[in-house]
Amino acid sequence: MFNRFVPLAAVAALMLVACQETPRETAKDVTEARKDAAKEVDAARLDASADKDEARRDVTDAQRAYVKDDTSAMKKLTKAESDSMIATAHADYDVANAQIEGRQNIAKEKCGALKGVDSDACISSAEAVFASEQAVAIANRDAMLVAAEHHE
Repeated sequence: MFNRFVPLAAVAALMLVACQETPRETAKDVTEARKDAAKEVDAARLDASADKDEARRDVTDAQRAYVKDDTSAMKKLTKAESDSMIATAHADYDVANAQIEGRQNIAKEKCGALKGVDSDACISSAEAVFASEQAVAIANRDAMLVAAEHHE
């Protein structure tokens, strides 16, 4: 009877070993996550730069109009500055969010080398850091949006 359970135990042990990543696989996954994160952050920075440039052009146009006509141009300038602040807030948030998501993906890939409760704790920690960093990014964006709203 005992001899019947030995092969089952061996198969179960092999299955558990096969589920765990090797350090080389984990390193490869972490490298890929870093590359993906860098691409996402670069794309977000490019988009943010374009949005900020457009907003700056609008402010410059409004400043030029202000020189010509005080009253209506002042309203246009204030509106352009406010719109620029809003565009900047959203662009900065997009970049921060891409960075935060990249760090979370890298952290989770590092968890691939662990198993069981260690893996669960590692993933929980990565998710907690993500939630905390994302809350800060949202608070920063919202503070900039409030400032833009009061700027008008």
